[in-house]
Amino acid sequence: MGKKRHKLSISIGDDYCLLGIVSDEPDYKIGWLFNQQLDASFARDEDLLVFNKKVDEEHAVSVFVYHDERKMLTYRLIGNRLPAGYFLSDLKQIDYVLHIQGAVDPDAISELIRRIGSIDSVRMCVPVDLGRIKEQDKLQLW
Repeated sequence: MGKKRHKLSISIGDDYCLLGIVSDEPDYKIGWLFNQQLDASFARDEDLLVFNKKVDEEHAVSVFVYHDERKMLTYRLIGNRLPAGYFLSDLKQIDYVLHIQGAVDPDAISELIRRIGSIDSVRMCVPVDLGRIKEQDKLQLW
């Protein structure tokens, strides 16, 4: 019986792509781990306020930002789990979303996925198919 091969395709939108991250760590620790492992400087940014129609409440979503001036990319680590729902409800199995904005190189993203996946506290890092996201307006905030 032959080996099964899976090809990861990276979906790049207008000027951004998304990676889904599964980890049990709190947001501040994921930000710190990214800084250590990826030689980045993620810093806490202003929380996003998201209105949840189901419970008729507004919730704060944590955001950590890193601007890579050399590559002209902006990385936003966004918490996906909220007290009463999700930032992106189409991605219920994902704990964090890494929003990468700028001229994205698919080969560099593949390497980034590999590097993030090698962090001990990260169980999984996968590209997100933007066609599956119904709430894309939430990603057009920047």
